[in-house]
Amino acid sequence: MRSKFIIIVFLFLLTPHASLLTPSPVHAVPVTATDDLGHSVRFTTPPQRIISLAPSLTEMFFSLGLDDRIVGVTDYCNYPAAAMTKPKVGGMNPNLEKVLSLHPDLVVAVAGIYQNQSLARFEQFHIPYFTVDPSSIEKVFETILILGKITGADEPAAEKVRQLRGRLESVRQKTLSVSRPRLLYVVDKDPLISIGKGSYIDDLIHEAGGLNITGGLEKAYPIVSMEYVIQQDPQVIILAMDADQIVSDQEKQYWSRWSSLSAVKNGKIYKVSRDLLNRPGPRIVDGIEELARLLHPAVGLEPVR
Repeated sequence: MRSKFIIIVFLFLLTPHASLLTPSPVHAVPVTATDDLGHSVRFTTPPQRIISLAPSLTEMFFSLGLDDRIVGVTDYCNYPAAAMTKPKVGGMNPNLEKVLSLHPDLVVAVAGIYQNQSLARFEQFHIPYFTVDPSSIEKVFETILILGKITGADEPAAEKVRQLRGRLESVRQKTLSVSRPRLLYVVDKDPLISIGKGSYIDDLIHEAGGLNITGGLEKAYPIVSMEYVIQQDPQVIILAMDADQIVSDQEKQYWSRWSSLSAVKNGKIYKVSRDLLNRPGPRIVDGIEELARLLHPAVGLEPVR
């Protein structure tokens, strides 16, 4: 009898049990949310198989500790490093067959990037989807909170936003009374593309204590001439580059041709990681801090962590 009892206990331990293998939902209260395209989605329990269709959204999910629920990301999702190990579903137009094979219970996309056709296909195959439009600093914070609500990570989301708001307010206070240097933000050089008032990056420059010389232009990413730049005479030039890139000699030689510019004369041509500012995710405050540190080295901001 004793040997039979031992065998039964051993088999019990080997048998999968739903209560042991299925993660307990953070909340069991049904959640209904309306996205930035007016589409409503309802969950009786938090989604457990999420596909992220933007690098900024992937970073948000990871920052909320939801990486174990992410089953698919885009080809461009490269932060944090663990995001690169997730299955890829394509780029601007996700591969529907790949999406279906991952059996998602939630697909999250950025409004404006994905055409209605892609969203219609999700509808056709009964794939729950949610679109967001983090088009300002405040909207980034709101997006983190709504994703926290949908996924049951309300408390981590609220804490993350609280931390980000606190850091942003610290930058504001430290740059409150400083003189704002005229700044040229270079998205690309050929042709010369900068940031207009239609882009949230214009707000980031303001929060960092800078004066965007192309901020009065209507287009979000205007093409500007060197004649315009010379007329505005930026005191600082910011080059948006990959994190592992350096300002090459060729780049320095290009700008040295415009010796009348204050930024060139004073050697104030700096690189900022494009992902910190160009991605409307939880690292935008890192980008603001880095930008403020370059513009106002005397205010005592610590380097980006």
